[in-house]
Amino acid sequence: MIKPKFYIVVDDDRINNMVCESVIKKVNEQNQVISFLRAEDALNYLKNNLNPKPDIIFLDINMPEMDGWEFLENYLKLKESNAAKIFMLSSSINQSDFDKAKKYAVVLDYIVKPFSKDKLLRAIEMLPQ
Repeated sequence: MIKPKFYIVVDDDRINNMVCESVIKKVNEQNQVISFLRAEDALNYLKNNLNPKPDIIFLDINMPEMDGWEFLENYLKLKESNAAKIFMLSSSINQSDFDKAKKYAVVLDYIVKPFSKDKLLRAIEMLPQ
């Protein structure tokens, strides 16, 4: 059994968030997951020291207002920014997005939607033990 983890999903697509939540819970029903439709809301959650910090963040790239790259830049300014591991989760298959994601040490991988149990299990395997 995989040890329970705390996940945050940041994506402006409600259906994708529901899919992610469902897959995360199927892998281990003790997993906790919070979804945000706006990157700014996720950042505000993370800035509040009273909130529990996630183990993993699944981050979409293309969002209105603040995109995934802007989120990353702001996230790296937070004191505990290196605690969570980030996986970019996007429908983009643009090579420049893959290359840009690799430049961030906190980003472990780039996952192309749709999200699935197999993709989640591969992500978990990449986590430092």
